[in-house]
Amino acid sequence: MKNIILFAVILLFFSCSESEDTQPVFSRDYGSGLYVATSSGVSFYNGDTVINQIYQSVNGTPLSNVKKIKFRGTKAFMLSDKVYSANIQTFENKGFGGNFIEAVDFVFVTPDDRMFIVDRGDSKVKEFDIENMQITSDIETGVNTSPISLVNRYYRTIVMNGGSVSRKDSTIVVIDHKDNLVPLANMMGSLYIGDNPNSAISTDDLKVLCSGVYNNSNSSDNTFSSLVKVNPWDLEIAWTQPMNNIYNAANLKSNNAGNVFYFTASDGVYSMNNSGTGVNQIIPLVSDVLLVRSESYNPTDSTTATSNMLYVNDSQNASSTIYKYNISLSSYVDTINVEGSVLDINYY
Repeated sequence: MKNIILFAVILLFFSCSESEDTQPVFSRDYGSGLYVATSSGVSFYNGDTVINQIYQSVNGTPLSNVKKIKFRGTKAFMLSDKVYSANIQTFENKGFGGNFIEAVDFVFVTPDDRMFIVDRGDSKVKEFDIENMQITSDIETGVNTSPISLVNRYYRTIVMNGGSVSRKDSTIVVIDHKDNLVPLANMMGSLYIGDNPNSAISTDDLKVLCSGVYNNSNSSDNTFSSLVKVNPWDLEIAWTQPMNNIYNAANLKSNNAGNVFYFTASDGVYSMNNSGTGVNQIIPLVSDVLLVRSESYNPTDSTTATSNMLYVNDSQNASSTIYKYNISLSSYVDTINVEGSVLDINYY
């Protein structure tokens, strides 16, 4: 009997060891660095080397047309036909779910582990449960609207109905996502603000960038871009600043202090004051993606300084190329080439 028991223990030990040995081991190759969402997947740049299609190489599953990549805690979240999540250090798959017609942007909302996701093809914002990786509700943004982006302002989420070349939208939509600690997803109203609002910054109330009407093949109906200050609580416009001779402005971003804004337009990348004045072209490169970061650099071998760096793509001539531009030096300081067309850039 003792021999039988000993044999059973040995067998159990080797079975457990074999089971543990078959568990996949993921290398911690990622973490801090630049992540690029592309038509071919996700690329990672550590400052020296680009690694392409990292989700596919780690998990063996193709991932394409990644519209946005954002981070929460130790996870990366990628928006494509579904929401995909991965451990930020290893890029091991941590779940996926949802089905969308044309998902284009998302934000994290509290309380609870939730997202609001813009499904432009369905004219809706969809509430998404991160823990269970599934859509739990949806909010209409208007019949036949083209919602394009969204931004949080305390307990509210503001949606920009951005329009398109063939269709003009003119509204923002306000959704309350919490009441103290109670999670909500309540549409509270909409506001007409101008032609094709597409991006916003949640500072000094709310600053919304409107692209205006822009049709490269028929310029007779084109209108100037504008910056609009909105009170997001009363849903009232404080002021509108037209941006003369600027067309198709998009991708509104801010420096850390919030006093300088950056944006892309039909003929280059621009800066302006947060009041919409002092518009100035910085880079004569047509781009549809923009990331702004404050980074240190070395003006000389013995000194260190800090500057805003702009990461932009070349949407017309080299869709797989990203240029890093140092504002203080007024020059490009890096060129990053990835696989696939660049759709979003973010830094962890």
